[in-house]
Amino acid sequence: MTNTIVFTFLSILFQFTIGFLLALYFQLSFRFRNICLSLLLIPWVTPLLTSANIFKGLFNELGPVNQFFRAAGWGIRPWLADPNYGLIAVIVANIWIGFPFNFVLLYAGVRAIPQEIYEAAKLDGASYWGRVFHITVPILKPVTIAVLMLGTIYTVKVFDLVWIMTGGGPANGTHLVSTYAYQTGFSLLNFGQAAAVGAVIVLLILTINLVQFLLQRVL
Repeated sequence: MTNTIVFTFLSILFQFTIGFLLALYFQLSFRFRNICLSLLLIPWVTPLLTSANIFKGLFNELGPVNQFFRAAGWGIRPWLADPNYGLIAVIVANIWIGFPFNFVLLYAGVRAIPQEIYEAAKLDGASYWGRVFHITVPILKPVTIAVLMLGTIYTVKVFDLVWIMTGGGPANGTHLVSTYAYQTGFSLLNFGQAAAVGAVIVLLILTINLVQFLLQRVL
């Protein structure tokens, strides 16, 4: 459960932050903007099996990440052989896979804000970040809640990525609730305990849905 909470919180934090900053940046006009928009969707449309194997190779002992660390003089890290580093590796992979989802929804939300509001604020002397925090962020509250809740639900039940990269190891250090339920049921054949863990996942998702409903009613 601790791994699931840490994995979900850090994934959502960085996915949302990256998606929001990119949504702001792509409001600007620059060369090859449409091409860059298309390229940003690659992590989202790439099959999960492919993405998981790519990151498994990247964080391998002789992979590019360790080669970069070695070149920088930081030494190699046992990314997939140490419980703490293993969790970091799967979080990084999940951030890469999930940030386009946040970007697409937030980008659509920002594009729907009338430009007249920004122009009026600019005439009143509001700075760029002042317009972001006092116009964009408040108007985007409904979209923000939906993005965070949907992202949290998806992340809580992530299974394929972790199972392919680490199998829940090393030393069970990267097990999430979903992978633990699978291992308990289909490896240890303890179907009763696996069903109980599955019930916990359902309760988590129902709780998140309830929080989303309450926030939408309040805001």
